[in-house]
Amino acid sequence: MTITTTALAPAGQDPSDWLAPIRNRLNAATPGPWTVQNATFNGHVLNHCVGTNDMVSYGDCIAELDVQPDGRDAANADFIAHAPTDIQQLLAHIDQLTQRLATAEAAFPGITHLVPGKPVELTIFRTEHDTIPCGLFTSRAAARACGSDLSTRDDDRIDVTHAWIPDHSELDAEPPAEDLSLFGPGGEDDETVTNYAIVPLTLYAAYDPQTWQDEA
Repeated sequence: MTITTTALAPAGQDPSDWLAPIRNRLNAATPGPWTVQNATFNGHVLNHCVGTNDMVSYGDCIAELDVQPDGRDAANADFIAHAPTDIQQLLAHIDQLTQRLATAEAAFPGITHLVPGKPVELTIFRTEHDTIPCGLFTSRAAARACGSDLSTRDDDRIDVTHAWIPDHSELDAEPPAEDLSLFGPGGEDDETVTNYAIVPLTLYAAYDPQTWQDEA
């Protein structure tokens, strides 16, 4: 019987598409840990038997490897024997890293989409009042929450609606700046300008003279 293994997953493929089959193969196999026992004759190794730690005979072999001229048979047997625990540890590590990346992305949107070899540029958001900085945040939602809370302390009316409106002078910017207005029961005719604003800022990991010259 010939078993054809799958090729390496394309770089752009979703990891869940190839991690799931790996987990399935691990779960379907004989539980580890596995070990290697050698069959010998007059001090010479004839072959290697890979099986569970409690195997009592060659009939318990999961894999049997003959001695090869290139001498890799012992290394191959050791590799197979460690496969269950190695793969289990690697999958656990991948799960841990995936959780950390999700946490990082939630705290700083875009940070997990950086591309190796390209300039590191991330957007942060500054909440300000009359151009006076009130705080720097990694997400627009957090910057909005800050501005809305501070404006409530200035105007404690409960019958107003907070609206973050894109700055008309920067409508083409991506992402755009925003100004906070309060609308009372009268709708558009009952608007209070708060002078609170959100200003997107580009965060650079390194100084690039050309970039600064282009933006000057």
